[in-house]
Amino acid sequence: MSEKKQDWDMEAIVLEAVNRLPGGFAIFGPNHEILMSNDQNARDFAVTNQALREGCSWLEATRRGVDAVIPDLTPEQSIEIAEGIVSALGRGEHVELKTAHGTIMQVVEIPLSFGGFVGVGADVTALRERERELRKARKEAEAANEAKSAFLANISHEIRTPLNGILGMAQLMAASDLTPEQRDQLDTILDSGKTLMAILNDVLDLSKIEAGKFDISPIDNDLGHLLRRLEKLWSPRAMEKGLTLKLDIDPESATFLRFDPVRVRQCVSNLVSNAIKFTDKGGVTVSASASPLEDGAYDVNIRVADTGIGMDGSTAAKLFAPFTQADASTSRRFGGTGLGLSISRKLAQLMGGDVTVESEAGKGSVFTLTFQAAAGRRADEAPANADVDKTGGVRWAKGLSALLVDDHALNRKVARLFLEPLGISIVEAENGEEAIRWLQTQPFDLVLLDMHMPVMDGSETLRHIREHGDLAIRNVPVIALTADSLGPNNGRYRELGADGYVGKPIDHRELIIEIGRVLEDRYGQVPAPRAAFPDLRRAGS
Repeated sequence: MSEKKQDWDMEAIVLEAVNRLPGGFAIFGPNHEILMSNDQNARDFAVTNQALREGCSWLEATRRGVDAVIPDLTPEQSIEIAEGIVSALGRGEHVELKTAHGTIMQVVEIPLSFGGFVGVGADVTALRERERELRKARKEAEAANEAKSAFLANISHEIRTPLNGILGMAQLMAASDLTPEQRDQLDTILDSGKTLMAILNDVLDLSKIEAGKFDISPIDNDLGHLLRRLEKLWSPRAMEKGLTLKLDIDPESATFLRFDPVRVRQCVSNLVSNAIKFTDKGGVTVSASASPLEDGAYDVNIRVADTGIGMDGSTAAKLFAPFTQADASTSRRFGGTGLGLSISRKLAQLMGGDVTVESEAGKGSVFTLTFQAAAGRRADEAPANADVDKTGGVRWAKGLSALLVDDHALNRKVARLFLEPLGISIVEAENGEEAIRWLQTQPFDLVLLDMHMPVMDGSETLRHIREHGDLAIRNVPVIALTADSLGPNNGRYRELGADGYVGKPIDHRELIIEIGRVLEDRYGQVPAPRAAFPDLRRAGS
């Protein structure tokens, strides 16, 4: 049985097919004369197609199409856009063109063997609208995040101000005659205050780290002393649970190193706190060692082992995720933010190390903190600008004058009590405007400038100082004092014009060292003291 031959009208079939395509379609000759066009292309680029049928060049037809969509262009702008479209299509690139009825078509031209071209367009209007909505949502999210960051910075500043008073006064008491029992109690106050700072920083630090705005601030410090202080801090809590807390520092290891003691204390406190929390019997052992590296640095290893509940592999795998604890029952039983380990790992990584865990359910856990540190220089090895006399005073400080600018009376009181016993004459101002008036009234060796103040804040005050017409005012050394804990850091304050930076709560020793460093950097040596000023406490007229 023979098959019946079917006669097909291929031209009609092809025309119907191209008209049913979801986008534009056109075949052009070598000079872009239109050989075939579907209905979509005819609607989208009616002006351009009409110009081509009238014999216009490809460039002129494209220019007319541009004018039809964007009528307010100058002739120069119109031809420039048209030349860009023609050039891009000639290179085989995809070009997005807006049509007269508002859609966005992504167009490409492909050369054909006879010298002509096939043009294909796809409607991407919905896709671009979705992208626009996503950009808008992202901007809104970024604005909300900035508002959150500003709020957190505000809260941080407000909490740190009274904490600065607590820790500042405790440091001053530490310099007085105390019984061993009182000194031990005061050490606990100091360490507890620093631990409170770590708790405050947990949420703030996570935001700052993930925003890439975190600043590690290494200073010369004794790791062994830091760990012994932490042992004293956590021993009462361990004893309450009937646990032992043992500290084992390798006697062969160097412990006076250059590292960030605040961050190391924060990491170790998190690990020890967790070890005690999840241990009901037995104890916790903290082991520390520092191994020299080839470049003169040290690889520090702090191991916190407990005999607690332990965990299985799946639990350990998710342990360092933010806001995550071992499981829901652990969260209900033990509490906590679930941020400590995540932040500790991120901090360790910023310091060139890591936090890892080895654990088995029912058999305890071992957390290991590693970080890199440089060789430290002890106080008795410090340069002349930190010279100390037999009575414990700093010799270079006697007779120097400082302008102390801070809107909080408690902060000014703490700084004054830190510096006046050293022989530094202090004049106070509550804001930047008062500070500028004082600088125009008499010379100062140094300005201690809070960065968050009403009327005129620290950044604006720095700008006025560095742009002042009086050379002596313009060149006065400035140390930024701030409780800001999110975005700003030492580098940023230097960009603003500060010579140094001390964070709040202020550490007495850190403040003195920074003053000496700034004065020596600015003058090559600590300047000779100026004549004593009148005891004027506040900026008046």
